[in-house]
Amino acid sequence: MAYQQYNKDGIEITPQDLQNKTLWCKDGEQIEQAFVNKFGTELGLIINPEKTVNAYAPDLLKDNSLIADLKTQNTPFFKAGDLYGIDPTYAVVFNRKDAERYWKHYKEIIIYFWVEWHSVKFVMGNTTKEVEFLDGVWTIKFIDLIELLKVAPEHLYQQRIDDTKGNAKGSFVLDIRNPAFTQVI
Repeated sequence: MAYQQYNKDGIEITPQDLQNKTLWCKDGEQIEQAFVNKFGTELGLIINPEKTVNAYAPDLLKDNSLIADLKTQNTPFFKAGDLYGIDPTYAVVFNRKDAERYWKHYKEIIIYFWVEWHSVKFVMGNTTKEVEFLDGVWTIKFIDLIELLKVAPEHLYQQRIDDTKGNAKGSFVLDIRNPAFTQVI
């Protein structure tokens, strides 16, 4: 069944519109650079120099010494309330695959969630889901995030069950209002 999404101004947006950031950020590396350009000075962040030789290195350095990673979230998980009891305005996701990699290699990493809802209304048939517009940056130490992940619901992506391209097959659903997160922007 077809669906429509709308931005905060009530204008219908397409899946292509939701990729607008990719018009000025062709890939993840450029999204990271845009984040640093916008917030780096205020937050003491730079692009991790190791990224030039290792694409899988953590994205950022805080205060030139602490490793950090960026999680950009632009489309709300509209069904988070129905499925997991989390208000979709404040629901963010964190891939199991990332959690496992950080646990193995980067237990001291700091995670930054850059949340900017491009879509705030979802309509499919007689069903309408809406969220409040959210735009901000939250941070959490991975070691603290682990405690949340122990009890967080995990959403499994049906379309990725047989994925062989390395995509995450599931993500933990978290409430960014949890006091373990700190809003920094």
